[in-house]
Amino acid sequence: MIERTDEQWLSDLKESSPHFDFALKDLRILLIKGLRAGVSKWKKINREDFENIVEESLIKIIKNLDSFKGHSRFTTWALKIGVNTALTELRHRRWKDVSLDEIVESKGMKSLLETVSRPSYSPEKQTIQRILMNTINKLIRTELTERQRKAMLAVRFYGMPLEEVARQMGTNRNNLYKLLHDARLRLKEAISKEELSLKEILDSFGSS
Repeated sequence: MIERTDEQWLSDLKESSPHFDFALKDLRILLIKGLRAGVSKWKKINREDFENIVEESLIKIIKNLDSFKGHSRFTTWALKIGVNTALTELRHRRWKDVSLDEIVESKGMKSLLETVSRPSYSPEKQTIQRILMNTINKLIRTELTERQRKAMLAVRFYGMPLEEVARQMGTNRNNLYKLLHDARLRLKEAISKEELSLKEILDSFGSS
């Protein structure tokens, strides 16, 4: 593997460069070495999936060469793209066999309240939280359409990846963004009619 400066990496990885194939091979070796230790600590990934992550990372790096600003070494920047690609794959794998309907119908807002509530909170604060969450739960059920409710709960409350939600809902990422945007506006309007402020809601989940 040849030692390169940042400028040499950028120059050699241009597809028109006579050194492109050699630079790409070296970059692949760098990613494999850098990711192998890290990925093995997160979760076991089979060889085929690992190779796919490396190849996808290479494509992203080549495609985004112009976005490299030099705030870190090129190799550090490239490895970060590889790590983010691996993490995205792991998140997708986590949700791959999870039903969107199951998330929305079986969990609802109850487990959300259990997640955000802390044992250290005073009984008074826990009571306020419960009242607010019950109100928000009611508004989500009554003010949002079925698709808005499903998307809002899955994405905003339970962290399901946008791509997976879009796939299960039979839509695409852009349409899902629009659906979530409309849902937030309707929910915000409904919350204001209940004479609740966003600050009041956030404060109730702040540190005690």
